[in-house]
Amino acid sequence: MSWPNDTVVTGDLTVPVRAMNAVLISALAVPLVVVARRRLDRRPWAGLGLDRLSRAARPFLVGVAAFLVPSAIGLTVALLTGWTDLRPQVPWSTIVGWAGLLVVLVFFFEALPEELIFRGYLQRNLMTAMAPWAAAMVQAALFTVFGVALWVASAGWGVLAERGLLFFGFGVVLGLLRLQTGSVWTPIGFPLAFQGVAQSLLSDRMSTSSSDALMLSAFVSAFVLATTLMAFWSPRAVNWSRPEPE
Repeated sequence: MSWPNDTVVTGDLTVPVRAMNAVLISALAVPLVVVARRRLDRRPWAGLGLDRLSRAARPFLVGVAAFLVPSAIGLTVALLTGWTDLRPQVPWSTIVGWAGLLVVLVFFFEALPEELIFRGYLQRNLMTAMAPWAAAMVQAALFTVFGVALWVASAGWGVLAERGLLFFGFGVVLGLLRLQTGSVWTPIGFPLAFQGVAQSLLSDRMSTSSSDALMLSAFVSAFVLATTLMAFWSPRAVNWSRPEPE
């Protein structure tokens, strides 16, 4: 991705450039997984948990709700108690419109390729040799190495601890959601909702009196409660301890 950004595009990270990056990442990552699954593993695509679109709506929306419901409750409580506040700096139509565009960009740039690789391909292959809960932890560790390496390369070693905790916590939650629903569409929906809310509330389009209170109420609450809510919304028998060879 950096090559066309450095050689073809020399300006700012505009919407067309972000769209180009998103298409490029998905166009490289998705076929890579397809080839690995068919040629290396020789296992059926269905085992990865990325159901066809006709069956994707429910697990996807459950993943979105797993973030939005606790986030909305936590944020509402924080606003009503005066713990924090939100002041729009641009018209709400601009905020909502940007959030909608952002969801599309994030889907192709992060959510689809990352979830297909980590919660789909890697976690499913790990589950053939170890307990599913352990597979979720291992893929979270690999996800952390991947994410932190990118941040350290661009921002230096000072972000190591903060980003390490963030990526590992994110990876664990997404891995558990994948196990609870059996679908990769659920962990695709969760980060889409997270990114849409985070990049709307934590941008220059919105100001707040306490960013720490905003983080705790709107984001940490969702990470803590997502898997608990999932146990009620998707009451299926989950295998946590037995490997699942294909």
